[in-house]
Amino acid sequence: MDFMDVSKKRVTVRKFAQVPVEDEKIQKILEAGRWSPTAVNGQPQRILVLNTLENLAKVREFCSFGYDKKYVELAEECEDKSHGKLNFYYGAPLVLFVAYDKDACWTHPQSGKSSGETDATIVATHMMLEAASLDLGSVWISYFDEEKARSLLKLPENWQPVCMLYIGYPAEDFVPNTKLGCHRKPLNETCFYNAVPAGKEEI
Repeated sequence: MDFMDVSKKRVTVRKFAQVPVEDEKIQKILEAGRWSPTAVNGQPQRILVLNTLENLAKVREFCSFGYDKKYVELAEECEDKSHGKLNFYYGAPLVLFVAYDKDACWTHPQSGKSSGETDATIVATHMMLEAASLDLGSVWISYFDEEKARSLLKLPENWQPVCMLYIGYPAEDFVPNTKLGCHRKPLNETCFYNAVPAGKEEI
């Protein structure tokens, strides 16, 4: 499949079929992450694969928050009506918890900034696109209680959480969320050749 076809095929899925993701597909997704570029090839990413009922219940627990109408208006799937809360776990059978090892990152010699978050983000992106190429749906999650996740998943102190990928087969009645929009801005609004155009400095 052409890369652009894969890119356009990937959509945010918030409703998953209750079907396990096959082990061979999980391995392909993890391999895509393994071959991702990282600063000086440090490979500081640490991926925790969660696909048991016990661990998925933990994900649900550290993705629960107090009710906020604005999120329900954007994505009604997060409304936990029975508990009057928001829950940003959508029943995915596979969760990839993406972190990086703070002791394994390259550090910028001038700014002192760690490459870890950028490296882990690149890895997550490659895995998400590989999932799409395998006809799996995914959603990128960064809204979770980090301290609760650390405790429930027993993360080492040097692991810094970045995001999660929920992955699985879309439910039969899944439809893309049009409230958030699927359009992309034209290139001339986001890309500029050789110089910043006058009046674009604030973009």
